[in-house]
Amino acid sequence: MIARNSSAPSPVRADKGTTSSRRFATINRFEQRLADGGMEIVKCYLHISPEEQRARLLARLDDPTKQWKYNPDDLATRERWPEYIAAYERAMSRSSTESAPWHIIPADRKWYRNWAVSSLLIERLEAMGLDWPKPGYDVKAERTKLLTMP
Repeated sequence: MIARNSSAPSPVRADKGTTSSRRFATINRFEQRLADGGMEIVKCYLHISPEEQRARLLARLDDPTKQWKYNPDDLATRERWPEYIAAYERAMSRSSTESAPWHIIPADRKWYRNWAVSSLLIERLEAMGLDWPKPGYDVKAERTKLLTMP
């Protein structure tokens, strides 16, 4: 979600080798430490088109049960769509690594978004080869004891 602020904050500025470079380096080091420790990192960017965003904002205004979701500041941020997309592209290109890649998920259709994210997570979980932990006791003996109890 784009930041909500009455002054429509400026998106990340073009990297001039200063603060943003250090931030991305810090993020990448942190994620690499997690990966080195055995953590699986799945980063998803849920991308909606400007047309879909417009439709969703209109739906919020038109439906009294959704009006609580609407924020007038969304229009100021919407006017800067190209700047935000450019900032997201820079951020993802600087923070997508082999151990922590970004997955860009088309999200105009919620059913597809849900399927794509679920499929990605299932694929990653299956690749981990997880199994149930083995009990630290004799299952057969415990079952026998339980069955003999009143």
